[in-house]
Amino acid sequence: MIVNYQYNSIHFDQEGCNEEAADAMVLNDSNLKSCFESLVAGNDVVVKCSAGYMRRLLKYVSENYIFVKAAGGIVRNAEGKLLLMTRNGRADLPKGKVEEGETLAQAALRETEEETGLSSLSLGRMLHKTYHIYNLYGGWHFKQTTWYEMTLLSDQTLVPQQEENITDLEWLDAETWRRRLEGSYSTMKELSTFALDNQADKSKHATKS
Repeated sequence: MIVNYQYNSIHFDQEGCNEEAADAMVLNDSNLKSCFESLVAGNDVVVKCSAGYMRRLLKYVSENYIFVKAAGGIVRNAEGKLLLMTRNGRADLPKGKVEEGETLAQAALRETEEETGLSSLSLGRMLHKTYHIYNLYGGWHFKQTTWYEMTLLSDQTLVPQQEENITDLEWLDAETWRRRLEGSYSTMKELSTFALDNQADKSKHATKS
């Protein structure tokens, strides 16, 4: 499990040897407060996890954070290009909070439609869940975002939702899309790598079949 904050991450690793975070601080899950404090201070952290760490993590989060459930979409068009938005000057993807009475899938579609102006979308499979923390109005929040694959069924004009500080929407090839997201927040970096690696694995499996 990975928890992100701005440009850094906590990697919860039972072996304590995550190669992607080789330069990170290595801490123990017996003091989760110090792990999260190190993350907020601007460090990448690898947490060596002992038995029952998930129970302790959930307890710590429930006692110290406001839990937020969100959903979003990774959208491809007929040419196989991926949708990227610029929000607050950073590369981002369509997402938002789940409203009362909505399923995760319904929220993902609604938020994607609202933020991009696209209405002809086909919902695919659930792809990944990301976790990040942020401070809003003096309160710390822990957000879980569930990401779905989506396909644009017909050509439409992209309309950025300016009320959400979205200034640009564009279709990009996979590598340009990944590179742009890797230069953004740590959650976007995690998601872009997972999405493309997962797509490559799917393609290999389809070829073998």
